[in-house]
Amino acid sequence: MTEVPDDLEKLVLEVRKTISDNKQFLEKLVDEADEVDSEDEAEETAVEEDFEEL
Repeated sequence: MTEVPDDLEKLVLEVRKTISDNKQFLEKLVDEADEVDSEDEAEETAVEEDFEEL
């Protein structure tokens, strides 16, 4: 009977690790998306400035 709590504890630890890994993965994706957005905005600004000069 003591095996059941041990198995449950192992399962809980695995679930927590998976949640933590997923959170880190999502944060990394958000950071990368923000970087891409800021690069796009910089390029758009440069194009707009070139257009205004003509």
